[in-house]
Amino acid sequence: MIQTKRDSLEKFIRQQMEGPGACNEHFCCLNNECSEVDEEIINTTPGSLYSTAILFPQRKQVNDLSFSNSSTSDKVVDTDLESDSLYQESQDYNSSEELDERVDRLGADEEDIYSLSQRFPTTIGISCCLDKNGEPLLPSDLTITISGRYYKKISREECCNIVIKIDDESGFSLFYEKYKPQLDIYYSVVEGGIHLAKDVTKDISAVKDTILTINKELCKSVAVNTDGTVDSEYEQIGNNYRYLKSYKERLWRKLKYFKDTYISEDERLTTEKRIKDVERYETYLSYLEDAMNICNTKSFGFWQSHSFSKKIDLNGIDLNKQGNKVIYSPRESEYKNILNIDFIDVDEKLEFLRRLSVWLQITRLAYGSKNKIYFKVQLENSSTPFEENSERYFSIVTEKVNERCFFGVQIKIDSDFLTAYQKRNNDSKQDDVEHLNYLYRSIKDYAVGHLCSVDWKITDSEKWVRSEFIPSFETPDVEPIPRDKFAFVEEEGNRIPRALLEEPRALEFKWLSLFSDATDEDIISRLKDFVGKYQTWINKQRDVLRKDQGDNRIGFENLDNCQADCKRMSENIKLILEGSPSNMISFRLMNAAMFIQLWHSKRSTNEKTNFDFYKEKADDHLFGNQPAAWRPFQLAFILLNLDGIIQRSNDPKWEYRNEKVDLVWFPTGGGKTEAYLGIIALSIIFRRRQSPENGGGTTAIMRYTLRLLATQQFQRAMRLILALEQLRRWNLYDLGTEPISIGLFVGDNSLPNKVKGISRGEPGLLEECQKWNTWIAGKRQESKIPLDLCPCCGRPLKYQNIGNVSNPKIIFRCDNINCTFSDELPVKLCDEIIYQEPPTLLFGTVDKFAALGHKVSTSKENQDSRRLFGKGGLNYLPPSLIIQDELHLLLGPLGSAVSLFECAIDQLCSYKNDSGLIVRPKIISSTATTRNTELQIRALYDRDVSIFPKPGTDYDDSFFSFYQRKEVDGEVKFVSKRKYIGIFPTGRTHMTTQMRLIATMFVHRALFEKEYASHLSEKDVEEAMDFYHSIIDYFNSLKEVGKTDAQFYTEFTKYTRRLFKRVLRYSDQLECLYGYDSSFSKSELTGRLSGAEVVNELEKVGKHWKAEERLPHKNEDGSEWLHGTTPPDLILATNMISVGLDVDRFNTIIMNSMPRNIAEYIQASSRVARNKLGLVITLHNPFRARDLSHFERFKEFHEKLYYYVEPISITPFSKKSVCKYLPLYNAAIIRHHYDTLANPENASALTTQMQNTIKNEMYMYFRERLERTQNPKLSSELRELLTEELEEFIESFIEEALSKWQEMVDNQRTGEYSLRFSGSDFLNSNGRQRVKWKDLFLALDAYLDDEAENMWAVPMSLRTVESEAVLNIKDN
Repeated sequence: MIQTKRDSLEKFIRQQMEGPGACNEHFCCLNNECSEVDEEIINTTPGSLYSTAILFPQRKQVNDLSFSNSSTSDKVVDTDLESDSLYQESQDYNSSEELDERVDRLGADEEDIYSLSQRFPTTIGISCCLDKNGEPLLPSDLTITISGRYYKKISREECCNIVIKIDDESGFSLFYEKYKPQLDIYYSVVEGGIHLAKDVTKDISAVKDTILTINKELCKSVAVNTDGTVDSEYEQIGNNYRYLKSYKERLWRKLKYFKDTYISEDERLTTEKRIKDVERYETYLSYLEDAMNICNTKSFGFWQSHSFSKKIDLNGIDLNKQGNKVIYSPRESEYKNILNIDFIDVDEKLEFLRRLSVWLQITRLAYGSKNKIYFKVQLENSSTPFEENSERYFSIVTEKVNERCFFGVQIKIDSDFLTAYQKRNNDSKQDDVEHLNYLYRSIKDYAVGHLCSVDWKITDSEKWVRSEFIPSFETPDVEPIPRDKFAFVEEEGNRIPRALLEEPRALEFKWLSLFSDATDEDIISRLKDFVGKYQTWINKQRDVLRKDQGDNRIGFENLDNCQADCKRMSENIKLILEGSPSNMISFRLMNAAMFIQLWHSKRSTNEKTNFDFYKEKADDHLFGNQPAAWRPFQLAFILLNLDGIIQRSNDPKWEYRNEKVDLVWFPTGGGKTEAYLGIIALSIIFRRRQSPENGGGTTAIMRYTLRLLATQQFQRAMRLILALEQLRRWNLYDLGTEPISIGLFVGDNSLPNKVKGISRGEPGLLEECQKWNTWIAGKRQESKIPLDLCPCCGRPLKYQNIGNVSNPKIIFRCDNINCTFSDELPVKLCDEIIYQEPPTLLFGTVDKFAALGHKVSTSKENQDSRRLFGKGGLNYLPPSLIIQDELHLLLGPLGSAVSLFECAIDQLCSYKNDSGLIVRPKIISSTATTRNTELQIRALYDRDVSIFPKPGTDYDDSFFSFYQRKEVDGEVKFVSKRKYIGIFPTGRTHMTTQMRLIATMFVHRALFEKEYASHLSEKDVEEAMDFYHSIIDYFNSLKEVGKTDAQFYTEFTKYTRRLFKRVLRYSDQLECLYGYDSSFSKSELTGRLSGAEVVNELEKVGKHWKAEERLPHKNEDGSEWLHGTTPPDLILATNMISVGLDVDRFNTIIMNSMPRNIAEYIQASSRVARNKLGLVITLHNPFRARDLSHFERFKEFHEKLYYYVEPISITPFSKKSVCKYLPLYNAAIIRHHYDTLANPENASALTTQMQNTIKNEMYMYFRERLERTQNPKLSSELRELLTEELEEFIESFIEEALSKWQEMVDNQRTGEYSLRFSGSDFLNSNGRQRVKWKDLFLALDAYLDDEAENMWAVPMSLRTVESEAVLNIKDN
């Protein structure tokens, strides 16, 4: 059913955007009386309906052209129509189209000559490549076909031949018979429809009056009760407005809304019956209205399409003229009759010529293969130009423009000699391009479009390329199951590649854990077998390459890299796990923790949970018949990284930890999070067991770049931490006495930074908890607290203040007395608590760590960030592990800022062990989209990178990631859930096309429901309705979000109602559900929201659509009535959702023009179709060259999405970056490393001797980094990151900054101030000190405003954002 829904939606989008089919076949011809029976008939100009695939005529401007605001076309449409509400909307249809056009013109991006030609294209073209092995090209070698349609307005003489189709013939016959005397004057009923009996142009007012009179009579008949009385809802309508439409609105309000109690069951049934009767009569009257409007002079009239398909006769053209580039012009006399196509109907007397012209270009390259011929076909609308003057302008709704337009145009080239179309420019400067070209060598593109896109089919039996305006491509699903793509087996009725892991026991969480009876030896043996399968795959790939005659140097290099990973995993099993019972306990405890957290994510229990519970009662079949298990790449990644957590005996310098970043690279939705959660668990367990004295404190830091991602992933990480804490509480495994905890370290927009708020200021954690603990109508009051139900048992959580009023101490606990966490949940949600009690896992955003330079104190533990690194009165090791998720987001200015500050993090997390070795933190990173990663990792972390899994010999198989496929009729086809569709507006701006596209998708929900109205309670139908109910509308900027937001309840909803009336009749309460103002709702997931608002929006968008919950319904126990609800129709979104958001019901997204980089495009579009078939619609902006470029190569681009990910640029040590961000590094290192300079007021304690010590330490770090960066083994590009010149600039900056500081210290006496690091404004303004304070650090607002450069401009965030205000209007 999901497949049916998606196919139906795509078909409807094509009908509405490109056509034909905009009027849903509501009209036809009477007894073959029309000139062309099978052609489309529409009730307005085609330009008013269609938004793409249009070729416009040339415009010719007449002298002294000046547009007046009132003249919109060559036809003046009177907008002062019948004032009655019955007709206001339907009759305003055409004037609304003109209003759209006016808005379009005003809203167009810079409308110059170029943009106008983009918006109203007169030409399109395609280029392809032919290879005939050097033989002459003959006319019979290829066929060029031009197809499309044009429209003609139906004349008044033909108006009686247009039939309005009728669905319910028997019901309509009874209705017609009742009013036959009034209706027979104007109408005539035929089989299957109704048409005008005569030309009613002069009788329009009389026809309207007749329909209105019938409408009033019908309305009253519906309102009469069985006892002869009249329904009170009807009586409350004014006499002049007692029409079916008004009455239905009142009936619907009665059905949908209630105050204290809902209507009785009898009332509900009566009301539903009345609405049904009203809808039936509305439908009958709509037939009459449609027929009447054929002769309505205030409309644009009815139009009929005329389809054509013309083959170009090439016999009169010499295709082998000499020259590298030969152009065959339709304007040359010898080709005039061949390349021009005139459309002249016998009965048509036109003032203009309707013509298409074909241009041909043949190019033979002077370099490369001389056998190849590049063939270009360009199609031009060469009709008589439209003359524009002050009385009429060139517009998509102008009748005389529409007469000369061609719709649904297509160029098609058939030839047996079509060959791959190769690019002429190759970006060979990038080192990895050669490797990418090798991996994607099997994908070939066969054409490129010009102001259009292309499609092709190349098989043994047929070869063609053609132009497309709504191209599509289904991207293959990537599955994490290793398979043999050369061997297919039968499985559940499909022939699919054979799985390579026949025995998956080594992947099962529970079997690998201490909850199973497996011995360590059993587990070691299975792990070796698992790695052995990878080795077998590598060997087979080598054999395949040896048999291939091509240049496979890169393929062998890739397999050598795979071999290195395989060897590393094998050695880690042998050197770390085998023969070490202690390490095996740590490994099995990690698996136990992963099993516990996964079990609680799927199950809940009211029992007390202990070792025996998980061993005996907790079934591991959480996903059907298969035991819960690692995905192969997840377990492999953990095995690969054992040597970064536990030092190998043959790695004395611990290079796998100190010198290597391991990056897990896997497509979105593949399960990267679980891979590094396992490593976090192992790191915590091993550290606690190995270092019982100093292994407490913060063990791991997990960082994200976006707060939405941090908030969502925090929930997953919290389950793991609770599982580890359970293991610790059992006191069986030497995990220490300090609780294993998690802390959320984000900005105060998402969480309070203080426990107690300032009076009349920002609320603190206590105040937020008080709001959070308050329940209204079964829901918590809105707050910033990101907790709700206990992750362990599913019961509500509570907070408790175990301190006092003046010194509160907040803890969270479960309300279930049997729950493990009924005493305290090990979660810390406030900076002050996090500093005082450093959590085991510190979870936050990268820019939050800028606080390290500001929050240092020797006297206040809750203000001392040094404690996060095991100092500040603690005696713990610094964090052992740093996880950086979504690495691709650290680019540009943010990447440079993070890179420079990372120098401080690296130093603060490093320590010297007992053998004198400097131990740096292990760094793990992850991304789904990576390019130029060596440079990025070297810039960020001063380390080499090891990407996992390594690519193999083809893009579609790396053993651990495999493109799903199946064999159908001997042909291997990829399996896909996510389908991309491209739309390129012609004749309209991007905004108007977006509005029409969204309306189309909204209305399709009603069409689909009508088709399956009797099956809505069936699970598969309900699921299809749910998964396609909400549309994500993705934007590249908040400005674009604001534009759409402002027009949602006006333009978007208005056009939706108009489209609804055009394609649907009235039934099943569909207009009430999908067309009334009250039926529309939107949501938002952007940076404009606060943390609490994000949580609320996520809850709203995650709510499932249920047919029975749209109207008032009883709660689960039947005790009270609940108001009807549906999920939001439209979700406005920006790159906040591009990573980490995982809502299974999201299945449609509109990408509004191409994002700034391909990585964001991949990430954002991957939010949909995670579990079911979904649709990504990329709405390209015709005024942006980047959009046009991607659209013209849409198919090839989507075939090779990951190929086109751009290289990342980071310049952390450029002089500009140093000036901007080195002060933060200086502040953090000085205040963390020197106790005498730690406190805010200790800025005055600097001495010359200390200054020298600080300089030497900092110089040494950067000199050592320079030495590592200038390693001859590194590429020249990597060595450019930090040169001697840049390092000298850093040293000079440090020296000058310290000198300025010393100068301010020395000037304290004469300046009559005392120096602090920051906070002086607060102290001075509050008059709390007799001393006048002065700040060393530049005031934060001055930094944000960039008023001046300052060597001590220390930001509170790693990204500076322009001040902005968001005005939200809340509808109460």
